[in-house]
Amino acid sequence: MKRSTAYVFGGLLVAAPAFAQETIPWRNIDGWNILMDQTLGNACFVTTVYDEGTILRLGFDFSREPKSIYLALGNKNWKALEPGKDYPLQIQFDRNPVWNATARAIDFSGINFLMVSTTDTNFANEFSRKLAMRATFNGRQVAGLRLKGSARAVEEMLRCQKTVNDALVAQEPPKAPKDPFQAAPDVKNANDPFEL
Repeated sequence: MKRSTAYVFGGLLVAAPAFAQETIPWRNIDGWNILMDQTLGNACFVTTVYDEGTILRLGFDFSREPKSIYLALGNKNWKALEPGKDYPLQIQFDRNPVWNATARAIDFSGINFLMVSTTDTNFANEFSRKLAMRATFNGRQVAGLRLKGSARAVEEMLRCQKTVNDALVAQEPPKAPKDPFQAAPDVKNANDPFEL
C-alpha cells in the first residue's frame, strides 16, 4: 500500500497521536513527518497517512512514568471503536514473532485511534528495520502497512529528541545548593577577617 504525505525510540527514554494541536514540526523524510508533541512531555514522533486513510504514528511518551514508546493507528472509518475501551491487538513486523498488546481506543477530532504503549525498545527497532507491519484484531487484519522509509524517519526522530532534550537542559536554571546558607568556597566574609 502506498503512503501519501500528510501534515497531520533506548538511550533517549530518559528524557497522542498525529492529532495534537500542540505539535511542532521538525522535518519530513521520505513521506514521514517528524514532529514534537508538547502534551507528551516534549516528545518527538513520526507519522504518515496511507491512501486508504489509515494514520500511523510512533513516538515517545514522556508525560508519565514509566516513560514509553507508543504506536497509534487511526482511521475515520473505525466508527465501531468505543473511546476508553481496551482492545486486544496483535502487531507483527514482517514475519517476526507477534507482539500481543492491549490497545486503548481514543477519539481525536472525530477519528478513532487504537494506541499501544511499551517500554521495550525492541518494538521501535523492529518498526524501523522491517518492511511491513500488520495489525490484527480477533484474527481479522485491521491494517497492513508498508514501512518504506521508516528507518530514516526513526533516525530523524531520535535527532529531533536529542535536540529537544539539549534545548530543555540549556533552559534549566542553575540548581540551588542543598544548604543555601553555606558560603561559596571562593567567597570570603568581609565581616569575619579570620574566616579562611
